[in-house]
Amino acid sequence: MTRTLIIGGSVAGLVAALAFADLGHDVTVLERDANEAPDTVDEAHGDWQRPTVPQLHHSHAFGSLGTNLLRERLPSVYQALVAAGVREIELGKAMPPTLADKTPHPADAELRMLGSRRTTFELVLRQEALRKPGISLRRGETVRGLTVADRGPARVTGVVTKDGRTIAADLVIDASGRRSQGHEWLREHGLAEPELVAQSADITYYTRYYRAHGPRPVGPLNRGFGAGGLWDHYTGVMFLGDNNTFAISFGILPDDTELKQMRAEDVFTSVVRATPLLAPWVSPEASDPISPVHAMAGLDNSLKLYGQDAQPVPGFLPVADAVCTTNPAFGRGVSLAIAHVLGLADLVREHPEPDAEQAALAAGLAGRTFRPWFEDAVRNDAGRARLWRATVAGQQLPPLPPDVLTFGTVAEAAGTDEVVWRRLVRTMMSLDNPAGLYEDEEIRLRVKQAVAGGPPPFPAPDRATLVDIVRRAAN
Repeated sequence: MTRTLIIGGSVAGLVAALAFADLGHDVTVLERDANEAPDTVDEAHGDWQRPTVPQLHHSHAFGSLGTNLLRERLPSVYQALVAAGVREIELGKAMPPTLADKTPHPADAELRMLGSRRTTFELVLRQEALRKPGISLRRGETVRGLTVADRGPARVTGVVTKDGRTIAADLVIDASGRRSQGHEWLREHGLAEPELVAQSADITYYTRYYRAHGPRPVGPLNRGFGAGGLWDHYTGVMFLGDNNTFAISFGILPDDTELKQMRAEDVFTSVVRATPLLAPWVSPEASDPISPVHAMAGLDNSLKLYGQDAQPVPGFLPVADAVCTTNPAFGRGVSLAIAHVLGLADLVREHPEPDAEQAALAAGLAGRTFRPWFEDAVRNDAGRARLWRATVAGQQLPPLPPDVLTFGTVAEAAGTDEVVWRRLVRTMMSLDNPAGLYEDEEIRLRVKQAVAGGPPPFPAPDRATLVDIVRRAAN
């Protein structure tokens, strides 16, 4: 029986445990966090401290790619999530209210999502993983390095823990997330390591959770899974969650000192109430806050792939955030993690020997899975940050060439053009390659016509107005 060690017991690690146990592997998950998981989803929301998962208490979008894979490949997990109160969302039945034509389309069947807090999603996933034969979870295990074969071709044979113990394995999966030290562990043995390309996402997030007084939406859902917009100096989005909960997240420039004050609860609330699309959700008649304001900064778009002249090392398979991270605003992280892990399990089923061929195929899979989304995130973040900086500085950017599309302009057009809406949603849900959206001549024409039709349907306060509101709330 193949012994597989998985470093990290969050979403990618747990999905990997389930997938590789299905292959007949003896799976051990090494989880750095020593804390025992709570019993209920509400306890998880309030009491589960996971310092190894910095995004645990921030908004999440569980997009169509990952949702569909869970339904098809891990149906018991999907059913357990729904039983725990996770919301099933059919985007084709929740089109923006500003669209005139809401005629159903056969492809809408793919446009499914789950509305959930990350704590709920992860708790249920862990419970399901621990029910499955062949999976064991060892809490409080910190990996500090790798062991490598003494003879023959280079191959990873296990890990070294913080206290100096070695744990042998036939296959080591690095699911330790954005803080992975895998490349350094390889370097310590003089082994080829992937090339790192990284660029700041240039954004800081502030998030607060609420519980609605009932299941019915109290405001327009222009995004199906929630409501929100991307404006010229900030973004704000409400995400539907499980058990009548929802989260509101704002994104601003990391050095936007004026809006940074929304870390305070009163200031955060004032910004919500100043944003017309979000204001109805926080009225006392609609909901109650159930968390403080959480902040998350220091985010990068990063990609670690092997170059043409470097041979990946057999026996060591990085997955998900250990390979690629993108701005959480795009809501792709969990979906891409699930797709990558399940794709890797399929590859290992066909090529079970942890040799050079398996390693090369795995490196190719990582490139195909992540590169398009990394490049899309870098391009869109750079354009969005450039616009925000100009607005904060009181400057106006020159108009873009007519043949250049941005996420912001496409999103604006999607509010009134159903063809653009479907294409954008399929891209946001990681179902279609982003290049197909931005390079499509029909989409360019439709976007141009839509944005020329008048002001956006969901405006937000201009810079001076919002800064004044924040200052008054802070004093």
